[in-house]
Amino acid sequence: MALDWGNCFAPTDYTGRKTRFVIEYLAWNDPISFVSLAKYFQFAKNDLKRRVSFVLPEGHTKRCQFSSKLITSHPSAENFLLEFKKENPRITNPYIRFYVMDDKGLDVPFVPNISDITSNTVIEEAKQGFGGILKIFLICGAGYFAFKEFNKRKGK
Repeated sequence: MALDWGNCFAPTDYTGRKTRFVIEYLAWNDPISFVSLAKYFQFAKNDLKRRVSFVLPEGHTKRCQFSSKLITSHPSAENFLLEFKKENPRITNPYIRFYVMDDKGLDVPFVPNISDITSNTVIEEAKQGFGGILKIFLICGAGYFAFKEFNKRKGK
């Protein structure tokens, strides 16, 4: 079973901050068992937000182009999900959702956390994300301008 992340256009490496694989069980109100999940690296349980997570190995997270979605193909994420389902067999897929998030809890690339205000990661991500779009707009604008000038001169 591979994790299904839906559509992800041109994923690029996500660098800078640690990321977590999260299982959220907001729709489930009964008690949940976490005994076998505690062995994962920096396992965390948040009762208020009703989720469990662990830190993914560095370099195994990618960001989908033109969105803020983070994805991973690391096998530990799939194992974490399978162990969660095995330990809690009554919880079916409609009751849970899983995703990858920034370790600080923020998965929007252009809005820094207070602790991340001084880092260059936000600027680097903005350059990477908008660099390609800016090039396309410049090329299209130059082409449009050339086309208009050519039509003006052709009409004279």
